[in-house]
Amino acid sequence: MIPRSNLLRSLIAALLACSAATADAAGSAQLRSRGKAILEKNCGRCHAIEAVGASPLAQAPPMRDIYARFLPRELQAELREGMVSKHRAMPQIDFSDEDVDAILAYLYALAVRK
Repeated sequence: MIPRSNLLRSLIAALLACSAATADAAGSAQLRSRGKAILEKNCGRCHAIEAVGASPLAQAPPMRDIYARFLPRELQAELREGMVSKHRAMPQIDFSDEDVDAILAYLYALAVRK
């Protein structure tokens, strides 16, 4: 038989682990939401940013396809340095490290859903 104090310690440890996992999941959801908002603001005028659907500008590939074209580290560097396009009207945006993390989290979530 397990002593009551050990059982109580085990229960507390389990509750703390569940609480930490819930907080981490909430933080991940916020990060993805922020990434989507950044893409809507900066890219959504031309690029599709959802899991499905065409881009508003026919020549602009959906962001989910751009994510699939690059290795994660390459895309991370491109976003930080400002993606360069053959399309002259595309603005060059240098995203902050925090913005890049949020964008990648959102695009990764889209890729995992497929």
